[in-house]
Amino acid sequence: MSNSLVTRTRRLAVPLLVAGFLLGGCSTGDGDDRSGGPPADGSGVASLRSPAATSGAPARSVEDQRPLIRLDATTDEIEALRKVWSECVAREGGPGYPDGRSVIWRESQHDPKAKLVRAACRAQEPEFFEERQKRTDNATFRDNQRQWYECAKKAGYRLTTPDEDGEFGITEVGPNGDFQSPKMTACRREAFSR
Repeated sequence: MSNSLVTRTRRLAVPLLVAGFLLGGCSTGDGDDRSGGPPADGSGVASLRSPAATSGAPARSVEDQRPLIRLDATTDEIEALRKVWSECVAREGGPGYPDGRSVIWRESQHDPKAKLVRAACRAQEPEFFEERQKRTDNATFRDNQRQWYECAKKAGYRLTTPDEDGEFGITEVGPNGDFQSPKMTACRREAFSR
């Protein structure tokens, strides 16, 4: 066989294979419809079957259902949100799972049940404003983190160098306090409320 004949045969083989697959997909599969009669559903009109209609609204993920801890939330409001989550954890986890912190700790210890319990209660697990922003608008989150860092530095906190997301830590708890201190909280609120 000459080289040009092999090349022409290969060029012809690919389109023929594609056409064969396409024509194979046109067969009815449920019997022979060569009779020329009306469709099996009795309508007299050939049509495509569509899946059942949906509401048109996009489905919300479990993450989007989580309660949001606002920037200006009080300690009591935060605890009220955590209580609902803790009750779910206790109900789903049973003994050894008295609250939300227990499921997080057990998950960090690679307890297989903890992952299931946390997933079952995820829609009740409160999410801080910054966490949601990081998940939904990472670019803005990074900008806000940088602003928070700059404000905290000016307020006299000793901080670690921010990572690629702008997240940082406190290297020394001094006269200004920690992340829950009034000055740090004010910087956080100022940065994230823009």
